[in-house]
Amino acid sequence: MAIPISTNADRPAVRRPWTRLTNPRREELDDVAKRLGLHPLVIDDLLAGRQQPKAETFDRVLYLSIWDIDRSDRGATMTDTDLALIVTDEQLILVQRCDTDEFRDLDALLEEPRPLRIDSPLAAAHRVLDAVVGDFIELGAAVEKDLERLEADVFDSRVREDYRHIYRLRQRIGQIDRASSGLADALSSASDHITRLTERQSHLRPYFTHLLNDARGVAQLTSTEHQSLNALVSSHQSNVATRQNKDMRTISAFAALLAIPTVIAGIYGMNFKNLPPFGWEYGWIATSIAIVVIDVAAYALFRRRGWLGTSATDDE
Repeated sequence: MAIPISTNADRPAVRRPWTRLTNPRREELDDVAKRLGLHPLVIDDLLAGRQQPKAETFDRVLYLSIWDIDRSDRGATMTDTDLALIVTDEQLILVQRCDTDEFRDLDALLEEPRPLRIDSPLAAAHRVLDAVVGDFIELGAAVEKDLERLEADVFDSRVREDYRHIYRLRQRIGQIDRASSGLADALSSASDHITRLTERQSHLRPYFTHLLNDARGVAQLTSTEHQSLNALVSSHQSNVATRQNKDMRTISAFAALLAIPTVIAGIYGMNFKNLPPFGWEYGWIATSIAIVVIDVAAYALFRRRGWLGTSATDDE
């Protein structure tokens, strides 16, 4: 007897435990709300957009609103996206909102083969959150390296640091700090509900505990980086003030060097008959020599004090 050969068309389609929506319309959200029995407050939040990171529970539904900072291949911040996770026993709803079309490809992320299989909505939610926290960790490490380079520049008198780089770095740290601390707070407040959701999947509980610890660690790191950058900004402002003072001293020194011959020439230009070498044939030579000698002496004095170029004390 011939055995029928099964084809892909004969096999039942594998139902994914997640649904992904990007910049959804009201009709799409209403359809999801009817299918899963979502609370109207969740729909209102999703339509309003740009919610603060938070966690709320409605019966057996866990609603997480976080900020997703996706990164480029160079490790720089690229896309700041509102990401909402609605976790039920049957389905995970992922809602992404952004002003651009540069979204993290969550479908590709969830379809990747990994040791922890996506066999439930909660497992899918963990993979998404783990990817978000993983980017936070990499971005925090990149910022730490930038801080080290910036610190070397600020405390090196031969380097004039770029203030634009300083304030771009401040913006990045603030962005990561707000997103990571908000995610850590949201996961912490949802810990009881996550524990209830993992009653039938106890193997996921250590993964969520590890995820919460990572989020808290990144939040603490970025908070420390923020304090370090504030100290560097103060040092930068001090360097700017020092350079401005040095420039003013240099300008004053040149003004004094120009004022010496101007004053002497002004006095002799008044044509008083009793001025010392006025009636002497070589008086103008003596006056010129006196001007040069006084100017050279003043230049040496200013140079020694560091008003013109580098002083001996600065070299030491």
